[in-house]
Amino acid sequence: MPRRIPLPLVAALALASALVLAARTAAAEERILDFDSLVEVGGDGVLTVTETIRVRAEGRSIRRGIYRDFPTTYARPGIGKHKVGFKVIEILRDGQRENWFTESLANGVRVYVGRKSVYLDPGIYTYTLIYRTDRQIGFFDDFDELYWNVTGN
Repeated sequence: MPRRIPLPLVAALALASALVLAARTAAAEERILDFDSLVEVGGDGVLTVTETIRVRAEGRSIRRGIYRDFPTTYARPGIGKHKVGFKVIEILRDGQRENWFTESLANGVRVYVGRKSVYLDPGIYTYTLIYRTDRQIGFFDDFDELYWNVTGN
C-alpha cells in the first residue's frame, strides 16, 4: 500500500524549493558573458571593428544598457602624443537598433548604449557595436604593426 505524505510536509517542501530557486535567481551574477571583436583592416589603414558583447543584466550596474570607453589619445615612444580617429557606425541590442550617445573623456570617448527612460528587465542581452578608427597601424622600417588593446581597460 502506498505511503501518504502529510500535506503540511508537501507544502513545506514546495516552499523550500521555491525559496532555493528564488535565491539562486536573485544571486545571478551580473557580468559580461562573452566579448567578441572582429577587426577588418582596410587598404587605407582604417579599421572597421564589430564588437559583440553579451551581458547578463540584473539591474545593479547594468540598468539601462552598457557603456564602452575608447582611447583616442596615446603616448607613443619616440612620437609623443598620438591621436586616432573614432566614429560609431551602428549600435544594436539583440539585433535591433539601439539608442546611444557619446561623452568626451580625457584620453578618448565613452559610448553609452541604451535609453535613459527605459530600464532593462533582468536577462541576457547581446550588444553589437560597429565603429571605424584610423591611425592604429605603425609603419616601421622592418615591419608594420597593429598595436591596439582590443578590449580596453
